[in-house]
Amino acid sequence: MSQPLLSLPIDVLDIMTKTMPMALFNRLETQCTAISLLNAGISNLNIKLSCDDGDKVLRVNQRHSNWCDRTLEIECWHTAIAAHIAPTLVWVSDDNQLYLSEFIHQPNIDWSIFSAINSYSSLQNGQNKPILTVDAVPLLTTLFSTLITLPAPNKSITVTEQWQQYAQQLDLLSSSQIAPQWHDAWHQLLRLNGLVRHWLSQLEACMLLPTFCHRDLTPHNLLFSGGKSNQLFCIDYEYAVASHPLFDLASVVASHQLSKTQVNQLIDNVIRQYCQVASLTDVAAAKAALPAAMNCFWLFSAMWALLMAAKDPQKATKYLQYFTHYFTLITC
Repeated sequence: MSQPLLSLPIDVLDIMTKTMPMALFNRLETQCTAISLLNAGISNLNIKLSCDDGDKVLRVNQRHSNWCDRTLEIECWHTAIAAHIAPTLVWVSDDNQLYLSEFIHQPNIDWSIFSAINSYSSLQNGQNKPILTVDAVPLLTTLFSTLITLPAPNKSITVTEQWQQYAQQLDLLSSSQIAPQWHDAWHQLLRLNGLVRHWLSQLEACMLLPTFCHRDLTPHNLLFSGGKSNQLFCIDYEYAVASHPLFDLASVVASHQLSKTQVNQLIDNVIRQYCQVASLTDVAAAKAALPAAMNCFWLFSAMWALLMAAKDPQKATKYLQYFTHYFTLITC
């Protein structure tokens, strides 16, 4: 009898056999009928384990992703599980390199179809068309109504602090970079400083209290379960902290393919919810600051890509391409 589990990479199997409870490993070994790669991201890869007792996801965190506070990530994941908006976490290895979780089936549509490479710029040009398979607004509104109630994580960071941290790291790294493309990108960021300070002032002025913030609610980090539950689940809590209430809304609007009507409905629904729980000052100020939040979402993405290009020279070309993509989505 074949044992698909044993075809996992040797180093992964080694961690599992040494740290996973024997009963759980034996059950996986017996129940697993197939393994397949779901995706390979920059900081982790996800493997689907097809099992007779329910499919699971084995996530392997890349060792170079030491920028991520895995303990905080797991805490935020458990918080979301308790609110029924995240897949159940079955097991975590002692070194936090492996996670085993429930696999969420998406029988109707894969939520990643809402991904829009130039979502916000296309929206402004009137090019975005709604995806008619499912009405995204009620599902996203319901998700936000739960996110709003989650207790804020212990770690908090303001949008201004995030910008300052990235800028300081880039400034320190700049003297050791020799690639002209890297320095061109760094100077593009520096030329934005005046505008960035204006965006940050707008955002800080409309916030009363920081809230649980996923900080990366792109379509690739949302799963639509369909069926009886018919709801959205959030995955990947690597960036989750307590932060600005508008940032998650900004990441959704910036990265999802939605019509103008859908965007306006979602913005109105979510901002009113945040105002009701006294996280934002008022609806008008928050709506006026949302474009600044979207610009900061793409700005931080671009700064992160440039940091990765400096820290991982072998992949610098790829990260610089990411930088260019993210930077072009900033609307000045």
